[in-house]
Amino acid sequence: MGMKRIMVIVIALWGVLALAPSTVLSASVKSSYVNIKLHDLDVLDQDGKRLKFKSNAIGDKIVAITFTYTNCTTICPVLDSIFSKMQSLIGQQLGKDIGLITISIDPLNDSPARLKQHAAKLKAKPGWTFLTGKKQDIDKVLYGLDAYAPDIYNHPPMVFVGDGRTNVWKRLYGFPSGEKIMTVIREFENARK
Repeated sequence: MGMKRIMVIVIALWGVLALAPSTVLSASVKSSYVNIKLHDLDVLDQDGKRLKFKSNAIGDKIVAITFTYTNCTTICPVLDSIFSKMQSLIGQQLGKDIGLITISIDPLNDSPARLKQHAAKLKAKPGWTFLTGKKQDIDKVLYGLDAYAPDIYNHPPMVFVGDGRTNVWKRLYGFPSGEKIMTVIREFENARK
């Protein structure tokens, strides 16, 4: 099968998923509470600002985390689209009580400038942070999240939702809808009351 044909199939699949009703996307999504280790290592955001992963990027907010690399044409655009829609669902709380974090799994190629272009393409609002950094630091962050994939072209789709204050985390497998992610975020908000 030629590369051109593969690209047509991938684009068609992405289009179907992007237009699919939320219930179709969420139908096969499984979730579970997970024990993870948040390493407080140096990372860089899309503006080149140096942050500590745990204490600055997450802080005491409730956050949803996903993973990308900017040259991806399969899984990442679908997850990026879900997070784009999440911005309107979160509304005024974005960046205040609730944050969105996208971590590059290709830090050797995804510089802050490249992530800034990617964020602009996605119309990312303040409160949606894109992270990269030294490969060894990003790899350690990914290992701590149990999200490391040795082959970036074969990484599984997943979203983490967690409370930086309590360090309770839930992993959603597959392509959860924005509504499904918001349900988990609201669970964490209610647990704080």
